[in-house]
Amino acid sequence: AAEYEKKHDPKKLEELGYKVSSLAAGDSIAVTKYFTQILNLANLAEEVQISHPKRIRNLKRGNLAKESLLINESDIEQTLRRLVVDLKIPAQEVFETLKNQTVDLVFTAHPTQSVRRSLLQKHARI
Repeated sequence: AAEYEKKHDPKKLEELGYKVSSLAAGDSIAVTKYFTQILNLANLAEEVQISHPKRIRNLKRGNLAKESLLINESDIEQTLRRLVVDLKIPAQEVFETLKNQTVDLVFTAHPTQSVRRSLLQKHARI
C-alpha cells in the first residue's frame, strides 16, 4: 500500500489486491479487526484534536455551555482564516473552490455513524 501511495503504480495496487484476497479466513478477520481499531483510534485522536483548542477558548471566555458539543464541531472559521491570512490564498479563490466542491454518497457495510454503545463508552473512558 505504501509503495502504491508513493508512485501510484497500478501493478502495486494489483499486488496488494492479490495479497489481500489470498489471506486465509482467520488472517482476514485479524487484519479487519486491526484496521477497525486503527480507524477507531484515528477517529478518537481527531475528536480530541478538534475539541482541545475549542475547550481552551471556551474556558478563557468563561463559556462552558457548549462544551459537550465541542467533540463534534469543526472550526471552519479557523480553517478559513488560516487559508486567507496565514497562507495568503485570496478569499475569492477559496470561495470559488468551496463553491465548486461536490459531495458524493458512499455506502459501506458499516456506516461510520452507527457506533456501538460499548465503543462509545470505551471512548468516554479514554
